[in-house]
Amino acid sequence: MRNALLLLCVLLGGCVSAADCASDWYTTGQRDGRLNAYQAELYASHCTTTVDRARYDQGWQEGFAQRPRIAAF
Repeated sequence: MRNALLLLCVLLGGCVSAADCASDWYTTGQRDGRLNAYQAELYASHCTTTVDRARYDQGWQEGFAQRPRIAAF
């Protein structure tokens, strides 16, 4: 039972929702950039719509730039 639950959690963690596929690719990229999770290939393989990679990349770069920086010692 424990192994089945663990497998279910792993499988659900990598899922793309319909909301991700129908959303603005800039906004999706920005969210993923803040999380440092580049997922354009995942969306391209799971969504029936075409991923606008240019908009996704722009959003990802903007989101990544918003991440907090850790000061070096």
